[in-house]
Amino acid sequence: MKNKKSLLGFGLLVLVLVLGVGYAVVSSVSLDISGTAKVKNADLKVSFNGVTSVTDDTKVTAASTDGNLSATITVTDLELNDTVSATYTIKNEESDVDASVIKSSIENDKSEFFQVTTDVDSAAKTVTSGGTNTVKVTVKLIKTPVADTDSTATIKVNLTASPVQP
Repeated sequence: MKNKKSLLGFGLLVLVLVLGVGYAVVSSVSLDISGTAKVKNADLKVSFNGVTSVTDDTKVTAASTDGNLSATITVTDLELNDTVSATYTIKNEESDVDASVIKSSIENDKSEFFQVTTDVDSAAKTVTSGGTNTVKVTVKLIKTPVADTDSTATIKVNLTASPVQP
């Protein structure tokens, strides 16, 4: 009789284990995870890559430094309403985030005489991850300077890059 009770107890234990395992196999659990991820602008690796071209190298000198978003353009010997430009190449070294580039500020030491515009003044340009794009800076002489010291302008263009999900 004792053997029958032990066997019955063992059988019940096995039955409970089989039911537990069977329930675990048949049932499904839905797990939802939600959250927010942010990319800081300061962490973006977007900068000028040193490649520039100018419309008239006798009147325009353009320079940019690798690793930042500030570039300079120096113009000299323009006549009234003359327009010259420099085109800078921007590189996005990020592998998974596109960048939106727009003008942050322009420092023009002769703003009374020279008007400066960029093609990212009001509309940003996208630089795809791992890719390049260009920014064009145009300078126009709007008032004839009387003094020789006012015939040359040095202009600094500062850009800002923001992350864009591709």
